[in-house]
Amino acid sequence: MDHKGLRRTLALTAGLLLSLAPAARAAQVVGPPVPVDEFHPDKEKGQPEPAYGGSVVVHLSSAVEGLNRAVENSAVSNWMLYEVHDRLVLQNWESWEIDPSLAESWSEEDQLILKPGADETYPAARKIGTGDKERLVLYGSVRTDGDSYVVSSLSKANPIGATELRVAKDDVAVIERGTVFTFSLQGDVTWHDGHPFDAADVLFSWDVYNNQAVDCDEIRFQFEKVLAGEVVDPTTVRFFYENQYFGALTSIGDMCILPRHLYDLTDPDNAKYDPAAHKGLTADHVFTEQERGKYINDNPHNTQWVGLGPYKITTWDPKFVEAVRYEGYHDWTDKGCYFDKITWRVISDDNTAFQALINGQLDYFDRVKSEDYFGERTATKTFTDSFYKGYLYTGTYGYTGWNTLRPKLSDPNVRRALAMAFDMENYRITQYNGLAIRVSGPQNYFGPGYNKDVEPVGYDPDTAEELLAEAGWYDRDGDGWIDKDGVKFSIEFMYPSGNEASLTFGLKMQEAFKNLGIEVTMRNFDWATFLDRMLERNFDAVNLAWVPPLESDPEQLWHSKWGPADKKSSNMCGVMDPEIDALIEKGQRELDLEKRAKIWQQLHAKIAELQPYMFGLNSPKKFAMNKKIRGFQAFKIAPGYSIRRWYYPSGTPGTRSTPTK
Repeated sequence: MDHKGLRRTLALTAGLLLSLAPAARAAQVVGPPVPVDEFHPDKEKGQPEPAYGGSVVVHLSSAVEGLNRAVENSAVSNWMLYEVHDRLVLQNWESWEIDPSLAESWSEEDQLILKPGADETYPAARKIGTGDKERLVLYGSVRTDGDSYVVSSLSKANPIGATELRVAKDDVAVIERGTVFTFSLQGDVTWHDGHPFDAADVLFSWDVYNNQAVDCDEIRFQFEKVLAGEVVDPTTVRFFYENQYFGALTSIGDMCILPRHLYDLTDPDNAKYDPAAHKGLTADHVFTEQERGKYINDNPHNTQWVGLGPYKITTWDPKFVEAVRYEGYHDWTDKGCYFDKITWRVISDDNTAFQALINGQLDYFDRVKSEDYFGERTATKTFTDSFYKGYLYTGTYGYTGWNTLRPKLSDPNVRRALAMAFDMENYRITQYNGLAIRVSGPQNYFGPGYNKDVEPVGYDPDTAEELLAEAGWYDRDGDGWIDKDGVKFSIEFMYPSGNEASLTFGLKMQEAFKNLGIEVTMRNFDWATFLDRMLERNFDAVNLAWVPPLESDPEQLWHSKWGPADKKSSNMCGVMDPEIDALIEKGQRELDLEKRAKIWQQLHAKIAELQPYMFGLNSPKKFAMNKKIRGFQAFKIAPGYSIRRWYYPSGTPGTRSTPTK
């Protein structure tokens, strides 16, 4: 079985960057003001007047397979989509608030789930769901009044109408707060090919995740929480969540919306746009789930992207992707989007990429090595005449994942001993000149769920040796290697070919662990083989990094349901712990951010106790940028910058004062 879904969640960048599902009620989180051009040498002169026009070339370290996030959920594809596609809602880079985008507004309502037979008493009740998940519901804003609930409508076409409805508590099985979302879409929006966008596109995009033939397993869990969806009218769409879920708004709100006419074989317009897919078939042909899923997985528009954003993809090549201003964009108001053209150029070797920058072939490069950032290459006149340097932090964190299903790595004390044997603080100072931040757990370091009371594991090789001995690992035969039951403690450190950061880290680990009598064997594989082995749990240790949003749903990484070896899931370390499961399920249902943050902090402490990862560093991106470009801001939300906000100053040749030409 080719598990493309999880395979495509990975993007080879500084380490390996894996994109976690954004699922935060971030409207309750407010970020600090972000300075503009903080590192620019002319920042004291103030901000120049922005102009429209010109182009920018941004570096990518690896090619992207496509932009359909259902099947290509890499961090880099998500970053590109910020420029070429719109979502229902968008987290504000600076304030962290949830802003309208394709949805100009939305309502959030509660569900009253009625007991069987109550439909005769309440004609406004309706049935949703199927099979054993079918339920009878009333929905709206619900308040308690004595022995009754009082329900009032907040959304269009709510069956209870304009009057308040009183419901006896004895008729209610359960109440689920904040589980019905009705989105009012902007009108007169068109796809890049000119086809009208409407609510049917949104509903179809959610239904994609209900098709088991679609390769979206790593993020399917978010959308399976939606019990039902419906088109109210062409500009209104409604979703019913099965249970309270803190990430409800941003799961659906951040969903990658697909053009139904290009991805849905059952859409009448699809026959017009792709007649070859319908050739030889009668009008009443019924497409199977497998056929529809394969059509989505292999759709040429995954790369020949047709989106809804201010930029339109015009060239997709393994070496570069090009997007130009889409003049038919529906809303230029306060959107920035100053450039006429954005080019993402793929250069896998960082030294080659830095030279391309110097040669004027790149405008932005954020993989500057420490030795270059602090050394001569960024101090030369050639560099300083045209470029400046800076750094930024997002919530990205590196880690070494242990395969806890392997007997030698199943004991938390053994894993803690391994963490104690590696001097992470020294590595932080020597490799990153002290700029990196040590992390102790799996939430975004800058988000509300990160537990700053949990200290990173300290360097203590003596205690590490004691813990290993207590677990039965010590040198019985005097050969210099510790052993147990006749087996030498040997770890295979797996990393992808060409990944210099992982190689450097692995060599340091090899040196440190040898001092405790643990053998580390370095093994590198081509990208595809590396991923296959990881998904099959055919590894001892892997060096990776996660790119979490400010708050993410921990289920995909830590819940027991994704832990068994046959799951091929993001829980590749095989974590299965009932206390962790209970905390995840409790946090998912908690809608109050302050209370939920405390739950995630408890989860953080528990995971730190079990040490399924050797948590590493939140390393800053060290970047170099063309001095002619202004408007750079360093955000805590990955990728840490917004190309939409960059611009050339007024008066720059080839620019103008208005968005459209």
